[in-house]
Amino acid sequence: MREYEVIDTNADNIGGCGICRYKSGKNEGRRRKLDWLKNRYAEGLRFKVLRSREFGDIGMIEYAPGSQAWRPVEVEGYLVIHCLMVNSKHKGKGLGALLLDSCLRDAKKSKCRGVAVVTSSDSFMAASALFLKAGFVSVENRPPYELLVKKFKKAAPDPRFIVDRERVLKRYKKGLTILAADQCPMVAKCVKDIAEAARALGLEPKVVRVRSAKASRELPTPYGVFSIVYDGRLIVERPVSGTRFRNIMSGNAEQRDRTRLR
Repeated sequence: MREYEVIDTNADNIGGCGICRYKSGKNEGRRRKLDWLKNRYAEGLRFKVLRSREFGDIGMIEYAPGSQAWRPVEVEGYLVIHCLMVNSKHKGKGLGALLLDSCLRDAKKSKCRGVAVVTSSDSFMAASALFLKAGFVSVENRPPYELLVKKFKKAAPDPRFIVDRERVLKRYKKGLTILAADQCPMVAKCVKDIAEAARALGLEPKVVRVRSAKASRELPTPYGVFSIVYDGRLIVERPVSGTRFRNIMSGNAEQRDRTRLR
């Protein structure tokens, strides 16, 4: 084995791989992600693990055809990167570029128009620097999210966000609704902690599981696989802790009190 290898996973070998830093089979988020992956391979999704001879699995990249992307973007003919991650102890060695190059080669081999990715300035998604260095350019910016693309054909149409916030908000006008997909293994713990925090505040949350790429593309945020709606308003765009959720709800209550006093 070379010092580092990119391992292409499938339904047969994924169980023995590290998944987004999670290695224990007892972790609920990892179990949910594992099941999610097994159902996605047939849709063309690729999940590749970066394996170190000395340290084991230390990174990953996940991407899918545009028609099966779990991000609210219009990207027909492109590959879409969901996640790219290298453990912090191993950054600065060009390993992110190694993973990205593997995706770009697959896209060219499949005669795609190019590769697109949603990046973010927060810690739950890949940052833009690696992609910009590799020749990606920004085509749309919705802070903290940015849609980047690397085209193989200049005449190809630009990808774009298709976030339709109002349609979803009208659907959940009353109460607290958590919209969650198993694409991110951190979501399981976030849902549990937020639900407990909500009940402590006297709210009974409704958890709506996002079970398809199409449903994911209908979510009201570019993050695409998690959001919280309260009384028809989007209050959370990506996974947060129970403590952060309580602070958000406290801020909403204070804002409503100020509005009533005007």
